Amino acid sequence: MNITSKHSSFLFAFTNASQGKRSVYRWMIRLELVLLLATFIMTMTEARQAGHLATHGGLIDTVKPLVPAFYIFGDSTVDCGNNDYLITLARADMPPYGRDFDGHKPSGRFCNGKISVDYLALYMDLPMVRTVLGTPNVTNMTKGLNYASAGAGILPESGSDLGQHISFSEQLGMFSNTEAKMSLSFGQSTTKQAIEASLFYFSIGNNDFIHYYLRNVSGIMEKQNSVEFSSMLLENLSNHLKFLIGGGIRKVVLVGIGPLGCAPNFLSAYNSSSGECISEINSLVQEYNVGLALLTTELRSEFPASEIIYCDIYSGVYDIVTHPKAYGFDNTNTACCGAGKYGGWVTCLMPEMACTDATKYVFWDAFHPTEKVNYLTSLLLWNGTACSPYSLQELASA
Repeated sequence: MNITSKHSSFLFAFTNASQGKRSVYRWMIRLELVLLLATFIMTMTEARQAGHLATHGGLIDTVKPLVPAFYIFGDSTVDCGNNDYLITLARADMPPYGRDFDGHKPSGRFCNGKISVDYLALYMDLPMVRTVLGTPNVTNMTKGLNYASAGAGILPESGSDLGQHISFSEQLGMFSNTEAKMSLSFGQSTTKQAIEASLFYFSIGNNDFIHYYLRNVSGIMEKQNSVEFSSMLLENLSNHLKFLIGGGIRKVVLVGIGPLGCAPNFLSAYNSSSGECISEINSLVQEYNVGLALLTTELRSEFPASEIIYCDIYSGVYDIVTHPKAYGFDNTNTACCGAGKYGGWVTCLMPEMACTDATKYVFWDAFHPTEKVNYLTSLLLWNGTACSPYSLQELASA
């Protein structure tokens, strides 16, 4: 597989798109989110009314999840508390993290409230997914597990400066253990059928840029240019995914990287004078995302029995950052919780560092978005146009 050459041609086409087409595309994203919000509110209202009638009419609630289980792999963008069990700097187990979450206390999520996968689980009529660490009972694994760990990257070395984390390869190994435990408890055939019908969600790659390439670990920048580095990441990711898909997973979601160059940490580190995103970093991310979309197409061709979709979160989040008023945000470049320039020099450590109203901010801390952004992103993933060749809702319902 020659990812590098295909990758480069895709990037060339992308960067030569006209400004007019980009403006139209961004306008379409905003219109789409407005329509999605209206549709979602109507759907949820109807669902609640139906549930109320079923409950108070003495009927049995027959609401069935769209998939048996939801399995999540990745980094801090989807970690819901695994790092609480590890010795690491990458932890979100202290206030004000979780202040707007259920119970108004830290949940291990790098956010003031819910993250995108929490909403996606609820859309599928599943409970919010448990962490793999701290879930010893096999019966609690049947609705899915979250293996994601803050600091993890596609490369095992990525994020090692933060302390312990569950590397991507270790996450996949833990899933194999989960599958083995379920087979012992419920039988191999039943487990196989459940796995084939379950949804597998991958959000990984951020730390390979944040804590490896951009820090020039082991002189990587002198050894590989950005296209070569992205190609190497994609080759590693491809090998892991082929092993899993070959082992029987059928519904796969591959999520791209958001606009890292807009994160307060990089605005501070690169001394952005006006709060504008760091274009050089965003270009690296876009290179990788183009390659990931291409890899998705290749995997679909190689494994026709599996449904594999690519989800672009970059476009939606970037439009929020560059057109905040359209979404009800006041601040796009400063973290709600942090210190130093743009709140990105020192990340969120104590309640006194946090803003009053996180709904007005795009970023919660130096790297991670607020709950409101996560909610908007989840809508684009669920039944918007962020995913291709079809939406996450269509994949779950298939």
